[in-house]
Amino acid sequence: MKFLFYLLRHKFWVFWFCACYGMIWRGLKHDCDKLRPSLFFTYARNFALAEKLRDKTGHYSPSAVPDECRLALLNHFHRARHHWQHWILPCDTEIEPLDMGETDVREMLCDWAGAGRTQRGKNWRRADVRDFFIKNRDKMVLSPRTIELIEKNLDSMRF
Repeated sequence: MKFLFYLLRHKFWVFWFCACYGMIWRGLKHDCDKLRPSLFFTYARNFALAEKLRDKTGHYSPSAVPDECRLALLNHFHRARHHWQHWILPCDTEIEPLDMGETDVREMLCDWAGAGRTQRGKNWRRADVRDFFIKNRDKMVLSPRTIELIEKNLDSMRF
């Protein structure tokens, strides 16, 4: 039940932020795949562990969770264009970051805002979205164009 309550609050806040920026449909369908039994029960079983692993920015390393959770995350990333991990192309022994679309970047920022607002409650600030990016960007594999879009939209969306 804790995970369901968290997910519904998160979906509400992402919808709120998406709606503020004219992305109502994106806000409505955001993370709907997490309600599928194949993902929902896996996330629910591992929710307490993931909460313990989060740092002050809300980030946690997927490598620190059990295999079933990592596979659920991978499935989610493959379905959800708003995650930078969706845009990674394995090429032999390297990975190539592809360019994210601007709407995908904007939903990702709304996702970060929604996650922060859900986790921190009234202690959340709009600047936390920018802080999250600054503190975690070295852990992300992003194309130069995607970085430009993130920085541009952090400013235009007033995060």
